[in-house]
Amino acid sequence: MKRLLYGICAVAFCAASCLCFSQENDQNAKNEEGKEIVKIEKDLPSGGKILFQKVGQEAAFATLDVDGKKVEIDAFEPISRFPEEARPIVEEVWNQLGEIPKKTIKVEIDVAEAPDAEEWAERAKSRVLYWYPKVVAMLDGEEAVDKIPEDFTIKLIFKDMDGVAYAAGRSITVSSRYIKRNPLDFGLVVHETTHVAQAYPRVREVWAMEGETDYIRYFITEARSKNHWRVDPERSKYTDSYGITASYYDWIVRNVDADFIKKIHGVFRSRGSVEKFVVEEYGKSCQELWDEFIKSLDNQTRQN
Repeated sequence: MKRLLYGICAVAFCAASCLCFSQENDQNAKNEEGKEIVKIEKDLPSGGKILFQKVGQEAAFATLDVDGKKVEIDAFEPISRFPEEARPIVEEVWNQLGEIPKKTIKVEIDVAEAPDAEEWAERAKSRVLYWYPKVVAMLDGEEAVDKIPEDFTIKLIFKDMDGVAYAAGRSITVSSRYIKRNPLDFGLVVHETTHVAQAYPRVREVWAMEGETDYIRYFITEARSKNHWRVDPERSKYTDSYGITASYYDWIVRNVDADFIKKIHGVFRSRGSVEKFVVEEYGKSCQELWDEFIKSLDNQTRQN
């Protein structure tokens, strides 16, 4: 997938390698969505370069450029994908960018019923290992990450079944049929990993919960792809759930309350109502905020 390069790097040199760190003024250090951009460039000892980039809370990625050939590698992928000489540099930068989880969990893979899914399962595993501690930190704070048990284990189970995937407790079950048809949809694993981190009691407003989960998927972990659901101003509703509700939440986060996701997470944990919380917190109903969101889409259409 083609990545967009944002901003202009400010250049500074150190003895070990060439370093580019985008800590410029606010205009150059943020993208059009207001997310902070960091870029670091390193020279390899035998020639070639690695450009590391991180936008907001999404996973950083590195573009390895050797002999004119470029390869992109995400922070959650095995470091063995890099040439051996690059690995110490990569570890240093991943640490600098906070990409190495402060808490390591365990992930077990079960492909007994779907042996053909093994390769996909291994790639999915790397995303669970990376994202689970980060989602916990997003929702409950860094202190909650420290409290994750040392033996905490998530089980990835693959079955020949209808549907896509579901989470139950600390298990995520994935349809082997679905991933055969959609081999690039690793975001489904992040969605289900988020459900494991949420660990909610019984939820009545399921639409609101799934909106929160897809907000984390689409607007945090897949933000670079801009793979957002299309909202139909005339037919869509805030209770449509999943990506539609996630788009609504993104507007709230950017225009009403940056801590909205964390706050409704607390509502779910306390078995409360999001509809009631919104009125009490913002003095407007969910419908009234939705109407403002739809109006903003109309304004964007006219401007474009």
